[in-house]
Amino acid sequence: MRLLLVCIAVALPARGQSPALLDLKITGGTVIDGSGSPGRIADVGIRAGRIVVIGDLASRGSKNSIDARNMVVAPGFIDVHAHADSQALNRRDALNFLHMGVTTIVTGNCGSSVGEFTAHFTKLAKDGIGVNYGSLLGHGTVRSAVMGTAARHPTSAELERMQQLVEKAMGEGAFGISTGLIYVPGTYAKTEEIVALARAAKKHGGLYVSHMRNEGDNVLDAIDEALRIGQETGISVHLSHLKASGKNNWGRSKQIVARIKDARARGMRVTGDQYAYTASSTSLDVLFPAKELQITRGRFAKKLNDSPEFRKKMHRSLIGTMERMGFGDFAYCQIAFAPNNAGLAGMTIKAAAKKRLGKDGRDAQAKTTIDLFIESKGRRISMVYHKMCEPDVEAIMRQPFVAVACDAGIRVRGAARPHPRGAGNNPRVLGRYVRDRAVLPLELAVHKMTGLPASTFGLGGRGSLAPGAHADLVIFDPKTVADKATYDEPYETPIGIPWVIVNGVPAIVDGKFSGKRTGKILRHQASEPR
Repeated sequence: MRLLLVCIAVALPARGQSPALLDLKITGGTVIDGSGSPGRIADVGIRAGRIVVIGDLASRGSKNSIDARNMVVAPGFIDVHAHADSQALNRRDALNFLHMGVTTIVTGNCGSSVGEFTAHFTKLAKDGIGVNYGSLLGHGTVRSAVMGTAARHPTSAELERMQQLVEKAMGEGAFGISTGLIYVPGTYAKTEEIVALARAAKKHGGLYVSHMRNEGDNVLDAIDEALRIGQETGISVHLSHLKASGKNNWGRSKQIVARIKDARARGMRVTGDQYAYTASSTSLDVLFPAKELQITRGRFAKKLNDSPEFRKKMHRSLIGTMERMGFGDFAYCQIAFAPNNAGLAGMTIKAAAKKRLGKDGRDAQAKTTIDLFIESKGRRISMVYHKMCEPDVEAIMRQPFVAVACDAGIRVRGAARPHPRGAGNNPRVLGRYVRDRAVLPLELAVHKMTGLPASTFGLGGRGSLAPGAHADLVIFDPKTVADKATYDEPYETPIGIPWVIVNGVPAIVDGKFSGKRTGKILRHQASEPR
């Protein structure tokens, strides 16, 4: 595939004259427009950052042209579960997203976001960013600003202050509020607190996005809590990275899907997202009791180091976690990055115990887990948890109300071994699950990456391939598109996505970054308080 430079000297047309010269013409591709409709062979014309015409453009002049024969031309993919936030200031190219075909991200998920949106957006816009960028407001960020890590109910004054912060963020362009209800401090919030804050977001047209309180044994109760928040406030509900977590819960995707379908049948606006892997990724913290971490991660590490009795207590708790998850030990827990133990990246806790202690029984694994936390001195230990099963992943993926989202940040190659979803999620769906396993048709997969997240989050003019839409596009080869990132080599770039266009400008050209940062800051247009 080559970019053809076509030099045509014409003046802007007057009324009745020939159509204006296009900036870019994409010819001969199969256009899949993001609606779920079947694809069709057509050309796409772009001018001034917008799609202006779709059809037979053989006679239409253009400054540049891309030959897309045997390729799919689709709207740029939208990932509504990113973790970029302040990271985006230092990793502006967002190459891992661009190489996956992602042209728009929404960050601020799982209860964590920047606190000041106007200043943050101004900094990002000043030097540019490779993808379009929007954000939610994190409930944990708001709670921390008002209450720190206190494990209690807010006072009426504190709750009012949190509501004010939510309304302020909505006015600055946040798309809604997110929760991380397994993390400190979100885990300490009762449903009533979240209802109050969701109501503040709903006043301005926002939505509620939740990393639920449980994704394992009590996942249905967690879904019910999210639905209750939606019912009591009228806010749209979006459930993050849907899964059935833990061996004891394998097969429960049927119940999860049924619960959401029932709510939708009753008229509730409920959607979700999912990454295409059987492993999750988060911090080491989740293996420990959340109530103990309210003292902050640094003080928790010091208490583990200083108190033999506390270490014994946490040792017993970790053994209980092994039993509760159904795997028997921590062989399912893979270290992505442990501060002061970079050499353990990629190893399971079981393998790390064998390396450090010469034995890998459950007690050795619990001791290693505690030692790693102590040695981190309060810094976050990133983990990959292999605890889902393929049939559940596929059952959730088939649902047309579940978007595709990677749950990752902006990646740069380093010593860590992060989850490969940050480099391979979208092409993995297109290659493994559409082409190779026929889990879902191509048009539905594209819809779940484009039209669905755009409509859910109110991203007007994006997620569709139609005249007037913003010219965010991805061109991929359906016969070869595939993820190459693995748990051992998580940074590998996917194949089969030679072109990615952001606001009318090619960002990926023949598989390589063009150096252009043409992403825009996307602000939710808050409605007047109701």
